[in-house]
Amino acid sequence: MIKLFDITIGQQEDILLEGTAGGDLLISATGSGTFSGSRISGKVLPVGMCTTYTPKSGLNLINAPVLLETDDGVKLLMKMEAYLHLPQELEDRMLAGESVDPDKYYYKGTVTFDVENSEYSWLENKVFVCDGVIENWQSLKFGVYEI
Repeated sequence: MIKLFDITIGQQEDILLEGTAGGDLLISATGSGTFSGSRISGKVLPVGMCTTYTPKSGLNLINAPVLLETDDGVKLLMKMEAYLHLPQELEDRMLAGESVDPDKYYYKGTVTFDVENSEYSWLENKVFVCDGVIENWQSLKFGVYEI
């Protein structure tokens, strides 16, 4: 695997819809952020939202389309589908402000891109995965890797 970039995505206020057919649904508006790697860097635009379904305790199914803008002004849509397996005990510790070792939970997924510029069209023809770390619930961090 080759690291494409590290990304930090800010999240704004959450909205919870309880008891949907897919489980509880948490909707989080995307805030600003940055991404940085040796081949591509830029900022996260505060557009869009992340949806997280929790069909049962400890399992979260995440869909997060994120609009990126490279340092040279090209817009990219990064679509992330991730799984967060987080036991309730660890979630409670995080909500209380404690730091939890990322090796204690599973936060991984796949990433695809839609690109407006042919200079970055190679992003649409590769397979990418992500590895997430929760430092706090307002700012999420991921490493994105080319397979």
